[in-house]
Amino acid sequence: MDNGPIEAVVFDWDGTLVDSRAVLVEAFQATTEEVLGRTYPSTHEETEMIIQLRGEDAFALIAEGDAELAQRIATAFHPQYVLRAERAQPFPGTLETLQRLRDAGLKIGVATSKARVRLDLEAERTGIGKFLDEEISGDEVKAAKPDPESVIEVIRRLGTDPARTLFVGDGPNDILAGQGAGAVTVAVSFGFHPEEATAAGPDHVIEAMPELLPLAGVAE
Repeated sequence: MDNGPIEAVVFDWDGTLVDSRAVLVEAFQATTEEVLGRTYPSTHEETEMIIQLRGEDAFALIAEGDAELAQRIATAFHPQYVLRAERAQPFPGTLETLQRLRDAGLKIGVATSKARVRLDLEAERTGIGKFLDEEISGDEVKAAKPDPESVIEVIRRLGTDPARTLFVGDGPNDILAGQGAGAVTVAVSFGFHPEEATAAGPDHVIEAMPELLPLAGVAE
């Protein structure tokens, strides 16, 4: 069913716009070594799980429900992340694609599990922030993805029709959230969880960011 031209594109952040996998994992490992005296994540399975969670949920998981310990982990995590943040860079073609979307008059948003303090720092440092009309971080919603709350709210703020909005993500939680919001879902194969994202049944899969342009109705 043709719902008309695309009006907006909303993105996940980590693993979609920015390649921050190594930074996230190393920051978690350094933090847990500092606070707990042990390294987490230490297996592939732990890594795949932890990088899908928003910070507050990850800290609570690591602390095994101990609220005071979770706060200590949260406090220690931020400087560890900032120490490594320069290595988190936009995926190839991202800035150019965002510029093309902007030039074509589309609205651009972000719905991410990343904490606001780290989102703001990274948005400015990478240059992505100047393209964004609206963004919602993981600590600004009650429920993290796959709950669609963040995607629904960004689309509401943009004032666009969900059926004429692309939601782009790298993991199954993103695809499920986008579907729950009524958006047209796009999985990126270059992100953190390509096989799982594809298995979630997105409307489209792209192998490089510029491939998003024709999906958004922008001539390549």
